[in-house]
Amino acid sequence: MRKRQKRVRKLISFYKNNFGLNTPYNILVDGTFCKSALTFKVNISDQMPRYMEGEVNIITTECIKEECAAFGTLLYGPLKILQQFNVQHCKHSKPVKAARCIQSIVKKTQGGQLIVATQDHGLREQLRETHPGVPLLFMAYNAINMESPTELSKGTADKELQARIAPSEHQMDVLKKLKVQAFGEEPVKKKFKRKGPKGPNPLSCKKSKKGEKNKAKKSFLESAVDKRKKRRKRNHEKKLNNATLGEHLKAAVNS
Repeated sequence: MRKRQKRVRKLISFYKNNFGLNTPYNILVDGTFCKSALTFKVNISDQMPRYMEGEVNIITTECIKEECAAFGTLLYGPLKILQQFNVQHCKHSKPVKAARCIQSIVKKTQGGQLIVATQDHGLREQLRETHPGVPLLFMAYNAINMESPTELSKGTADKELQARIAPSEHQMDVLKKLKVQAFGEEPVKKKFKRKGPKGPNPLSCKKSKKGEKNKAKKSFLESAVDKRKKRRKRNHEKKLNNATLGEHLKAAVNS
C-alpha cells in the first residue's frame, strides 16, 4: 500500500509540475471502468479521493451512459454507478461511442486538466499516442492504478522545460552588453587562408593523349625531312668540290 501511494504521488507530481494538474481532479470515467469496479468490489466515490490524496470531481457523459443502456442488463450495474456522477456536456446531438466521445472531450481540454479512467485498452493506447499530459487510470489487483507517463508526455515536458529555462532575446542582448563591459570587445578572428594555387587543378587541364601522339608523329616527320635535305646538300657540295678539283688537275697537266 505504501509503495503504491508513493508511486502515485510521484506520478501526480510529474503532471502537476509539467502540465498544471491541480485539485479538484476532474476524472472522466466510462462504463468499462465501472464494470471492473463492480467486479473487484471497489467503491469509486469512496476510493478515488483516497488514491489521489485530494479532492476529486468524478464526471461522465450522456454518450457513455447511452452506450451502457444499449447493452441492457449486461451493463445495468455500471449504468447505475454512472448515474451517481456529474454529467460533462459533450456537444453530441446524437449519442456516439464512448471511446469517441472521450477522445473529443480530451481534445478540447488542455493537458493536465482531465484524468481518464477506463479499462478500454484501445482507447488508452490512442490517448497515449496522441494526447500528452493526460493521466490514465485503470482497475487492477482489486485497486485503482495510474499508468506511467508516456514517452510523448515526457518529451513534451522536456521541451517545455527547455523553453522556460532558455533566455529570451532581450536577456541575451543584456548578457552580451555586460560581457563587453566586463571583458571588452572580442578580437576579430582572422579567416584562415588556404595556401596553394588558386587556379584550376593542373591535372584537370591536362591535354589529351591523342593530341600528344599527333604532335609527336608530326615532329618525327619534320625531323626526317630535315635530315634528307641536309644529306642532299652535302652530296651536292661534294660533287661541286670534285668537279673543281678535276679542272685544277687538267689545267696543271696541260701547262
